[in-house]
Amino acid sequence: MFLKILKKDLKRKKVMNMVLLVLMILASMLVASSTNLMYSTTTAIGSFISYSKVADYNISIANTEENNRSITAWAKTEKSVDSYSSQLQIGLLSKDISVPEGRRSISGNTGLVLAMVPDQVNLVFGEKDEVFSMEVGEVGLPISLMNTTGLKLGDELKIQVGKSSKTFTITKVFKDAYMGSDLLGLKRLLISSKDFTDLQSALPEESLTRLWSFMGTNGEEGRALVKAFSKQDISLNFGVEKELVKKSYMTDQIISAMLFGISLFLIFIAFLTLRFTIVSTLQDEYKEIGVMKAIGFRNAAIKQLYLTKYLGLALAGGAIGLGVSIPLSNLMSQKISQYIILPGGNTGLMVSICSTIAIIAVTLLFCTLCMRKINRASAIDAIRQGQTGERFKASRKIHLHKSKFMHPALFLALSDVLNRMKSYTALILTFILSTAIIIIPINLMNTIVTPKFIGYFGTVQADFYTKSEVGDKKVSEIHTKLARMTREFRDHNFPVTLSVDYSINSKYISDNGEDNMRITAMKSEPAAAFQYLDGVAPKLANEIAITGIMAEKYDKRIGDSIIFEIGGKQDTFLITGLLQTITNEGYLVRLGDDYSPSNAAAYQIAGNINAPDGQKARILADMKQDFSELDLKSATDLLGDVTGGFMGQLKSIIVLLTVIVCVITFFITSLFVRLLITKEVQGIAVMKSLGFRNGIIRLWQVLRISMLLVGSIILGVITANILGERLIGIIFRMFGLTRMNFNIVPLQVYLLYPLLILIVVVLAVYTSCGQIKNIQIWNMNEE
Repeated sequence: MFLKILKKDLKRKKVMNMVLLVLMILASMLVASSTNLMYSTTTAIGSFISYSKVADYNISIANTEENNRSITAWAKTEKSVDSYSSQLQIGLLSKDISVPEGRRSISGNTGLVLAMVPDQVNLVFGEKDEVFSMEVGEVGLPISLMNTTGLKLGDELKIQVGKSSKTFTITKVFKDAYMGSDLLGLKRLLISSKDFTDLQSALPEESLTRLWSFMGTNGEEGRALVKAFSKQDISLNFGVEKELVKKSYMTDQIISAMLFGISLFLIFIAFLTLRFTIVSTLQDEYKEIGVMKAIGFRNAAIKQLYLTKYLGLALAGGAIGLGVSIPLSNLMSQKISQYIILPGGNTGLMVSICSTIAIIAVTLLFCTLCMRKINRASAIDAIRQGQTGERFKASRKIHLHKSKFMHPALFLALSDVLNRMKSYTALILTFILSTAIIIIPINLMNTIVTPKFIGYFGTVQADFYTKSEVGDKKVSEIHTKLARMTREFRDHNFPVTLSVDYSINSKYISDNGEDNMRITAMKSEPAAAFQYLDGVAPKLANEIAITGIMAEKYDKRIGDSIIFEIGGKQDTFLITGLLQTITNEGYLVRLGDDYSPSNAAAYQIAGNINAPDGQKARILADMKQDFSELDLKSATDLLGDVTGGFMGQLKSIIVLLTVIVCVITFFITSLFVRLLITKEVQGIAVMKSLGFRNGIIRLWQVLRISMLLVGSIILGVITANILGERLIGIIFRMFGLTRMNFNIVPLQVYLLYPLLILIVVVLAVYTSCGQIKNIQIWNMNEE
């Protein structure tokens, strides 16, 4: 009997059932694939790091006898160190590597080292997760470099080391847990031990660097090792702890979390639609419910009749969604599988299956809750179809005769919206969520691509940048280079103003001397504008600006004093301002304009073009051509290098979101309009008897929904701009940002995307009004 009822209902309400089925398929598909991706990503990152034996703390220093002796002595006596190892490396610049014609050069902002294949810690693996090895004349590259440069297997790289050079053939691509993340700007190229020895012999010993890797004792993490090592008077090139390596893969987890959020949005929309359809069905069939109660049907039996259909739709939608999610999950995990070893087995599939079963179960539970009205219905109430004929609330009346210039269709739409607002709640919430779920990623994208975002990486905002130079350099030499570049640009008639950003090795000294930490200090010459959360930029030699994360951790405020050790000398600085940064988990300081460092660990020259904004792109293109050796990049190009493939993934998410939201909005609007018209058959028949044409009635429907849409879009945009900014801010706080401000592009947020949704809704309403022409005057007498 239940199957006959299901078959009859499916034939009678094809459109409504089809919309519900599509929603269930989309929700099940995205829930299954996103949970699979979240599980794979989260577990894979942790297991890959453990499987690769990434050290708890890695440091790179100059390979001198004194440094090696000091570190060995410290590691042997330090209780927090369980074991340690070291490996020689050769530092490279992008200009030292010649790529084949037609390939893109490696970005000058990417740090490069040449090393042998590791065999103790920080291991690497081949494309098929096999043990990695290199032969003489071969070089292996991480997949991130292959993707950004377009290099292929079989290409030849000429590497210049000192006064000697050697040509290598790219034969392998490897997965590198230690340096493989897009967000880490340091990459290693691997060669055989024989080739490395040959190149090493052509270099003075002090020009080599040595990577030291420390494993902590049981219960000791990288932070404890950082704290212990910070007490040593040893200059580092860089230091990376395991926790920072994990966080560098956060962008992949953000993408999977966003997909999961989209699926939750779909589920919520599906539940709103289910409630609307269930309530509408119960209202339409109130008399039948009364008859069933009168002849002895219990509430549970009546509910079971209605649940039969929703059980069938949920099972069909869940099964189809699960089937589609399997290839979708493989497609979404394809990128991450290029540089991470994914866990094997069928656990991911089981997670997808469990997620789908959970969605089906929650859907049926929700449907049961929506049918509580059946419990309150009596046989007499049902025969009266739930109407008592009494009105206890005055209607919001508007009068057509008082609005001489109001079109009748507009009057009908406005009156209907004002008097029946509650019945449109589900549709309004759908429109609000649809708008917000599109606008939030768009605001995030526009925030990341704006040149202002470069300041979150500790870099001053400028029109263009040279490649970053890493290595201990005298500031006087940098000044000479800056003056020479200024002169050359002037000679070529380029209207630019140059400045240089220094990175200086410094160490925070806590008040008790036990919580020291190595923190990069930045300084610009000439002084450049920078973004500060509070306070002002440091000016004097004894002034400093710290990050909000540091202020919270070390309980410091503007006006407090703080001790830093720079160049082996401890000084007390006055905190004048607070800033924020994504680099190094939010730890960075900026020194005063009058502070004069003698050496810089790294530097980068930035420039502003003194010309109208419309001419800057052309001038920069000419500069790139005349000064190709400088590897000039715009702020957008530099952001692309720093963020890796995150922006590309985010663009894909926005496209996917837009398509899904437009499809859902179309189907749900169509469903609502059809249900409303079905309920208003008698009213439409009366309108036709009064002389209203089909076009006027159709216009009434379009205007009614459009009014609701415009108000919903306004609320959706406000929600996306305010609530979305806070949600994204919580995510980016993990990277070190304490305050996130969206860069809102008014043309997109307030016009283009709302207009797109409006077009979809109007099209859905117009195409759903086809049944109006089938309503005749005699339909007004139907019960």
